[in-house]
Amino acid sequence: MHNNTLLQPLIDLANTNPQIVVLQKHNKKITAGELLKNSKALAGNLHEKKFKQGDVALLAVIPGQDFLIIFYALIILKARIAIIDNEMGKENYEAKMKQLKPQWLFADSRLLLLSRFPVLRPVAERFKKNLPQLYINSPLQIISAGNFLPFYKCGYELKKLLVPLDNMEILTANEEPYENIIIYTSGTLSIPKAVVHTDVSLHSTLKALEKIFYNDKNIILATYLPHFMLLGIACGFSVKIIGAALSPGKKLKWFYKEKITVYFGAPYDYLPLIIYCEKNKILFPHTLEHLIVGSAPVHKSFLKRLVSVLHTHTKITCTYGMTEHLITALADGREKILYEGKGDLLGTVAKGVSIKIAEDGEIFVRSTQLFKRYLFQQKGNLWHGSGDLGQLDGQGNLVLLGRKKDMIIRRNFNIYPALYEDTIKKISGITEAVLVGIYDDQAFDEKVYLVIETELKNIDEISKKIKTGAFSIDKEAQPDVIIKMEIPRCGRHQKIDRIAIVKILKNKF
Repeated sequence: MHNNTLLQPLIDLANTNPQIVVLQKHNKKITAGELLKNSKALAGNLHEKKFKQGDVALLAVIPGQDFLIIFYALIILKARIAIIDNEMGKENYEAKMKQLKPQWLFADSRLLLLSRFPVLRPVAERFKKNLPQLYINSPLQIISAGNFLPFYKCGYELKKLLVPLDNMEILTANEEPYENIIIYTSGTLSIPKAVVHTDVSLHSTLKALEKIFYNDKNIILATYLPHFMLLGIACGFSVKIIGAALSPGKKLKWFYKEKITVYFGAPYDYLPLIIYCEKNKILFPHTLEHLIVGSAPVHKSFLKRLVSVLHTHTKITCTYGMTEHLITALADGREKILYEGKGDLLGTVAKGVSIKIAEDGEIFVRSTQLFKRYLFQQKGNLWHGSGDLGQLDGQGNLVLLGRKKDMIIRRNFNIYPALYEDTIKKISGITEAVLVGIYDDQAFDEKVYLVIETELKNIDEISKKIKTGAFSIDKEAQPDVIIKMEIPRCGRHQKIDRIAIVKILKNKF
């Protein structure tokens, strides 16, 4: 088996240190030896049930021990694993199912129950809001994970498939990279954009992530993302799953109790913690040595608030990437605050990554991390266009100047929202700001709307501040209308949903 596979690090760890705990969620722990044993047993039983190499398996299991067991079993079987967002609408879901044509579904038993009996959903949502939803409308082999439900049975139970078969050995060598992960990009498209990764591209991504930690085996990492669970196994350090429903206060106490040293999150994940610390005049736990912020742009206003509630020894790393190429550039958060140049400093290009800037300013990327193709394509390109506009500065740092598709053109002026939103969010009382453009048939031009989340009652004061003074922005970028409302977000990372904002504004005006 060549050393680029995702399975090899687990095999090595199980052989050298089988008792090491690779994942903990609540009070449940799983060791490297247990994980490999269970994954091999599951792979053998699925093989007996006619699971074939290349079969498409939908994975709708929350991060945890079951997720890892299933994931590694599917890696052993050389399946194509489709990881989808269960919070999507029915139309979007059906479009993706039509494209994927899956044969297998691995899902939490509670989601399966609610999909079979939707009348129970209002009752369930009293206890847990925004429950994901499954729409099972095609023949699938179903394996239910999670809690056993005594009054409902659907397909095979995962636990019953973890009994090892006699003389079962189906690990085979990989002669060349194979497609094994399918991840959909955020947003709804007429043709769903499924990103196909290989074992080699994902292994390269894990190696790039590993370099962030300088080979430190004493790390205790808190996360909710699958690829960081795999990273812990690849690097040999401990990973703990953080509860999504924890309040900010309980989350900070959990960091301290579990002696978490590294935490990954998007700015949206950090903001409630920052607000809690500000209100209670406390700092993040001193046990946190390293915070990783995954987003672009990461605004100075956010970083300044984050730094103000951290101990001085806590490092911040801002990562820039995309579903097609996860780790592209890395920047020190404290250095980003000091950056005075134009645009958003994305930082040093990751080792082994090549960057080129197209004539229109778009950033193109290439490396062994790069995905193979989109599912609707026969083959991909050597270089991937990020959709971001940027430049390389004199020191070789990558700088973000805006998004191609988010650009607003008013008169003959190009407005890059990201460049102005950061300034607007520096105004005290504004927690989020989004600029969008909507074509006005009467003016034959783009009308610019500023949507804000704020505690301020007088919006006129905001208008004055962005026209003159320390928070002023370019005249051509001045909004025609300022709207105060709760900004819609979407996906697992709760990204700002600009499409939804535009729809709301079109209905309102």
